[in-house]
Amino acid sequence: MSVREFLVLLMVCTIWGLHFTVMRTVIGTEGVDPLFYAAVRMSCVALLMAPFLRWHKGQMRYVLLAGLGFGALNYAFMFPALGMTTASAAAVAIELYMPFSVLLGVLLLGERIKLWSGLGIGLAFAGVVIIGLSEPGEAAGPLFALGLVLMACAAASEAAGAVAVKRVTLNPMEILAWTGVVGTVVLWPLTLVLEDDPLANFAPGRRMALFGGLAYSALLVSIVAHGSYYWLLARLPINVVAPLGLLNTVIGVAGGLVLLGEPLTLGLATGIAVTLSGVGVILWRSRVKAAALPEPGPIPAIPDN
Repeated sequence: MSVREFLVLLMVCTIWGLHFTVMRTVIGTEGVDPLFYAAVRMSCVALLMAPFLRWHKGQMRYVLLAGLGFGALNYAFMFPALGMTTASAAAVAIELYMPFSVLLGVLLLGERIKLWSGLGIGLAFAGVVIIGLSEPGEAAGPLFALGLVLMACAAASEAAGAVAVKRVTLNPMEILAWTGVVGTVVLWPLTLVLEDDPLANFAPGRRMALFGGLAYSALLVSIVAHGSYYWLLARLPINVVAPLGLLNTVIGVAGGLVLLGEPLTLGLATGIAVTLSGVGVILWRSRVKAAALPEPGPIPAIPDN
């Protein structure tokens, strides 16, 4: 890995990792409605990526399912969760994406779980349970544990989207464009039905947080970071790029602790260690499995937070 590639990888991890801090601030602190924020974000992505929209006969079922997992259900769970939990806890809980991916591979693709992968899955879930049962401190609201459950649902949605992505041969930018379209179609009805007054999000007290958050989410996270990630995949072995999800989590936790002043409790520290250990085992087994294949394995889908 060259210095240039390392710096790009570090940039991607930093953008994705600090996104939890940004979303927690916009939704949890400034009070922007989470589904409204998600709907506007996906609308921005759809507009910006519209030139990449192409209809691919025979593949659209999986394309739309991927969009439902990555761009609709993912945010329908994740953004409300960030109003209940902390940025650091959310950054850890979303790592359940990895064990959910393995479990869906068993259910839908007929794959088998070996001993080490099973251990990794158990550790990952146990770590999040430890965090949920711990005392989060004043940084989180009374629905802290429910927020972690919703983050787990977001991780499962992302994993389902990744399974669908493996069935298509589209350009990554096309997938991102359709993700924006599906997210727009699903999230706007949800915010209009479940949230009270969308126009209140443009009030002077929320306006700057809304526009600043959207600029970060739509431009930096969805376009700059994802575009750079696929650039890295084109230049580096998959096994080098795939583990960057762990660095995302480390940066996400650090952002919550340092920038938002969230407390590092014993339960949180223990849960982080256990969850990341489990995810690390899963990644290690995936790397061993990929090395044994005669052909390169599928491109790993990084959670879009």
